[in-house]
Amino acid sequence: MNMGCAVVHEDTRTTVVGADELIGVEVDMGGMSDLVPTLAAVAIFASTPTRITGVGFIRHKESDRIGDLVEGLVSLGCDVTEEQDGLLIRPVAVENLVGTMLKTHDDHRLAMAWSLVALRVSGIVLDEPNVISKSWPEWWEVRSSLLATPGH
Repeated sequence: MNMGCAVVHEDTRTTVVGADELIGVEVDMGGMSDLVPTLAAVAIFASTPTRITGVGFIRHKESDRIGDLVEGLVSLGCDVTEEQDGLLIRPVAVENLVGTMLKTHDDHRLAMAWSLVALRVSGIVLDEPNVISKSWPEWWEVRSSLLATPGH
């Protein structure tokens, strides 16, 4: 699953170099379900649909990660369908997405995903941005430093 990006795996890190065009994927994420919010956040910018399957059980994590992702994505103007064991995200032009208040549902992974979407969609505000600190207290500083680094 590389969505058109160049991915290099090394012993202690993985480097991803973005593509000019993101390509949607169909992926069973049952073994990596904590990454579903992040993939969904990236998938809204892909030129083809992305289907995430095998993750019905994430409805019972810190939040209903499927339902809450769909709720947030729809409020942004995304074309997304909630499925029994995942979700289907269809392409929408970035200029048609709208900034809005996004609910984190006290879920650090949703908050991190929404903070990534906010890099491309202006006007996004998180209702609980500090919930991220439960898993990554330095998140906002790291995110800011990446934005200030050429090539990121």
